Amino acid sequence: MTRGRPRTFDADEALERAMRMFWRHGYRATTTRHLERALGIGQSSIAHAFGSKERLLDGALARYEARLERELLGPLRDGGEGLVAVDAFLSGLADWLTADGTRGCLIGRMLAEADPPQAVVAPHLDAYRVALREALGAALGRAAAAGEIGSGQVASRVDLLVGTVLGCNLAVQAGFGADEVRALIGGARAEVGRWDARGG
Repeated sequence: MTRGRPRTFDADEALERAMRMFWRHGYRATTTRHLERALGIGQSSIAHAFGSKERLLDGALARYEARLERELLGPLRDGGEGLVAVDAFLSGLADWLTADGTRGCLIGRMLAEADPPQAVVAPHLDAYRVALREALGAALGRAAAAGEIGSGQVASRVDLLVGTVLGCNLAVQAGFGADEVRALIGGARAEVGRWDARGG
């Protein structure tokens, strides 16, 4: 059996570039030719390394989720603070959504697409919602343990913050500018600041 030619490109870097393309332009608007130019390789090399465009999106979404976990959700879930961690998460979210010309969130972009490849996108959306709820629940659970909020308030405030995050993600896709997005998140941060039952 004849061995295939070895890859002459960095697959990890190619996946990073593909993620950025989908993040910036969405799935439908990112054509195979766009990917060839962005990745610096031909269609046959893309197909050999990643399979179909849908499988490339799958890998890009997984890479995005790992970055989201590392930079936003992990610190929120695993930090030592309660409401302080929630506020830091919201501040980081504002930076995340407004970076690079208000690129928003790749998950939010998939939510806003008219006809994304559901078999690929749906599991990632479900995983994102679960991870977001778990991270917020952990932080608000710590807040309740510290007496910052009542234990009976955790679930409803997780719901409120999940809605806020998803709403801000979609606001970017609806054309909200950086100042508007920061104002929305600023309102959420002000509300969280009023939750501390300890006062002073």
